[in-house]
Amino acid sequence: MPYVFDLHSDIVTDIAVRRAKGEQRVFARRHYPRLMRAGVRAMIAVLWVEPQYRSVGPSRFLQLLGSLMADLEECREEAELVRTAEGLTGAVDAGKVGIFLGVEGLSFVEEWPLLEMRGETADTLVAGGVGKENPGPAEDFQGEEPGLEEKLRQALGVLGPMGLRHAILTWGMSNRIAGAAGDPGSGAGMSGLTAFGRHTVRTLQSQGVVLDVSHLDDISIDGVLDVADGPVIASHSNARALCDVPRNLLDRHIREIGVRGGVIGLNAYPKFVDLDHPTMDRFIDHILYMADLIGIDHVAFGFDFMDYLTDEDFQVPENAELRSVEDVPRLLERMSERGLTDAEIEKVAFANASRMMSHVLR
Repeated sequence: MPYVFDLHSDIVTDIAVRRAKGEQRVFARRHYPRLMRAGVRAMIAVLWVEPQYRSVGPSRFLQLLGSLMADLEECREEAELVRTAEGLTGAVDAGKVGIFLGVEGLSFVEEWPLLEMRGETADTLVAGGVGKENPGPAEDFQGEEPGLEEKLRQALGVLGPMGLRHAILTWGMSNRIAGAAGDPGSGAGMSGLTAFGRHTVRTLQSQGVVLDVSHLDDISIDGVLDVADGPVIASHSNARALCDVPRNLLDRHIREIGVRGGVIGLNAYPKFVDLDHPTMDRFIDHILYMADLIGIDHVAFGFDFMDYLTDEDFQVPENAELRSVEDVPRLLERMSERGLTDAEIEKVAFANASRMMSHVLR
């Protein structure tokens, strides 16, 4: 059975919830055995601020980050935080799961608490000219909200040393960076990449962070592709031609990601596979469809399994056949039965995602 690289996992949420209840070594005890049985040897584990914590985004973000770091410190034999291309190879060779640190949605940046000084907020100080010796691109968006650039710098000042290697700009709701797919609060959900969003894209890329267009509305994807230099990914998005929902990708975006040398991780969430029949075969249909458009070298897995979450809004319907990591070996078997060669399956399962991350992190 080939190794598997999951480009999108919410495992951090489960770790944080369990550690809050007093559990320790959550990854080693609850997740490592099942991941190894399924062949999952690498993943992007995202920090995702759940909707109920949106009003206290930075605090929840720090809870998630702290929970993950504490757990990985206790699970050194089972998992390793990967910061470089060589780090992934070393982790896999040592029998560990290589974990890339990612963020799913940057809305918490907007709420980042800036220091108050002498009765004035730092926002006021920025607007008044502090830091003018290095205005840079900030001048393009200061009218949107003074202080945004400093908030981004401080948030990345925390995330960068922790090993951030991946970022999704929105989740569920549009923010001051970009528009979110299907966001009912932005008209048709098409608000686009803002001036601050363009600055954010450039800043993330300059720090070696992989840009991920999943969860963006169509206009925002256009904006990222216009601003970004080099490959980008869509970590957990399917083909809209097969399942017509805003979270899935248009053919033109699929093609452009492929032309740039990026990869697209196929999402197992039933509502993005098929609204009526979210079967394993229908999931494979998305694989084959994208492979026909951009080649098998640009297709990967980004399962987005819901069993890491307790929210009833994300419960998987009974007719879904790809529900958790335990179903991955059967998926690989079914891919073979559908006519994919061993070499093609190995590419989709691991090699394509590994190549993409290694290329960006060189």
